[in-house]
Amino acid sequence: MPVDWTINPTSGTPIVPGGVRQLTIGEIALARTLFGGSIIYSKVWVHLESYLPFNMQPVNVAMTPNGELWFSEGTYSPDFSLERDIQKKHRFMHEMVHAWQAQKGMFVRTRGLFSRFADYSYSLDKADFLHYGLEQQASIASDYWLLLTYGFNSGTSYLSVYRDYNPNESVYSLISKYKAVMKGFPG
Repeated sequence: MPVDWTINPTSGTPIVPGGVRQLTIGEIALARTLFGGSIIYSKVWVHLESYLPFNMQPVNVAMTPNGELWFSEGTYSPDFSLERDIQKKHRFMHEMVHAWQAQKGMFVRTRGLFSRFADYSYSLDKADFLHYGLEQQASIASDYWLLLTYGFNSGTSYLSVYRDYNPNESVYSLISKYKAVMKGFPG
């Protein structure tokens, strides 16, 4: 497969508030661990500004209404793949699920208007991934990535939205539950 040098012209280039960049090579590699080739990475842009007018996007909230990621200064990173803060990586993967959803034709922006009322919490008891709401899908996929990457170490403190989370459950058992729900993902 030939290398596409056009996918990341801004790698390593800092942006100022109000700026925009493409995903870094490291971020693409990070996202590929969950999405493989199911995302057109060159169409995903990262903004360092509020998506909402008058800077109304809450400080600790990222948004991906149209397949592009919008971060406030508190949640932004120049390269999420190099972050030591697991929560920032986890949030990045959550937002990448919304980019994937948008590229698959799901109405992320329309549903996002009501996301403050959306249920991010979930139980792993539905037939498959598509039976969950958009925010639940993003939580499930990013939590699954978190478990695969960090196991039950410090990263799992972010699994609070998983309703039935039992820290005494084996990693193997928990990952098996996620795999059952996520069959066909990212497809």
